[in-house]
Amino acid sequence: MRKLVCALTWVVAVAASSWPCFSFAADASVDQLYGSLAKLPADQRAKRIEEGARKEGKLNFVHTWRGRNARNHVRLFEKRYPFLKVDMGDLGSQDAAERFIAEETAGRHLTDILTLGVPDMAVILKQNLLARFPTPATKKILKQYQGFIDPENRWIPWYWAEHGISYNTNLIKPDKAPKTWFDLCKPEFKGQVSFDPSETRFLAGLYVMMGEEKTKEWLKCIGQNQPIIQQGHTQRMELMLTGDHALQGDNYFYSGMEAKKKDPKAPFAMVLTAPILSFAGGMIINKNTQNPHASALFVDWTLSEDSQNLINGILRGPLTVKHPFLPDNVKLVTYNIVSDEITKRLHEAWNQYIGRLK
Repeated sequence: MRKLVCALTWVVAVAASSWPCFSFAADASVDQLYGSLAKLPADQRAKRIEEGARKEGKLNFVHTWRGRNARNHVRLFEKRYPFLKVDMGDLGSQDAAERFIAEETAGRHLTDILTLGVPDMAVILKQNLLARFPTPATKKILKQYQGFIDPENRWIPWYWAEHGISYNTNLIKPDKAPKTWFDLCKPEFKGQVSFDPSETRFLAGLYVMMGEEKTKEWLKCIGQNQPIIQQGHTQRMELMLTGDHALQGDNYFYSGMEAKKKDPKAPFAMVLTAPILSFAGGMIINKNTQNPHASALFVDWTLSEDSQNLINGILRGPLTVKHPFLPDNVKLVTYNIVSDEITKRLHEAWNQYIGRLK
């Protein structure tokens, strides 16, 4: 409710502001522009996009990476294309989606592009706010990640993130560690496994991996094992590494690997026998973008060598080069968007068996 109120407040504030209305192309013309560009040979297309971006000279972008990583990513783009002024905001994925919808509802087309976790895009897709952007850049994506590509070109995947099982090696020895997702239900792990509050991106992965009935069965047994529910993936990882609890069933491996990079003795280990839930971060272009060429230039650039090497360097999941720490033969469950009806039932099952934030 608080976030809904914030979103509505944003609508009122934007609508009541004295900012001038910007002119913008209708969504059909943006789609037509991108469709016509897609018909050009790659070198001509790239030249046409860069020429248009030079004339536009600016880009308004909401980055859902946070802090330094987001700034460094945008600075790298600005170094490559210094003629563009990028106005960047960084927000959490759900907040970014709500703000974007609020702007468009108010008729103020302020955001050209934003990035979201693909499982979090359902509400924006339902609002029909996205331009279709076919691009040859996706040909660079490695075979094992091509399932992240949207056949309708509504988003362009540019990195991927993982949800998996990890543990504190001071508290659990490798031969006693869980091997499967259902192993987290074992009595010896009672009260020792942490999760964030229910997340669509996590529940969608469980659903794609197990199906609905098995997912509900898993949620029930996890609930009976008294899990720790706490907001914040990074904070939970820090707590686990200090010995607060032994296991995590919903975490980003990169935060544990960052700890080991700083201190090789950090008591962190991944469970690689259980499938890893994997979803893409997608770049989306506003169908009412005021800077369609600059938007196209940035989205294409995210799959460039420079961008992908930066992703690799900060231990995130690149799409065009080898992963920084996961083996090639790791078991991945790749997924995009699960229907609203299924998502609602999964959240209801979570609340029934596990409950809300404790």
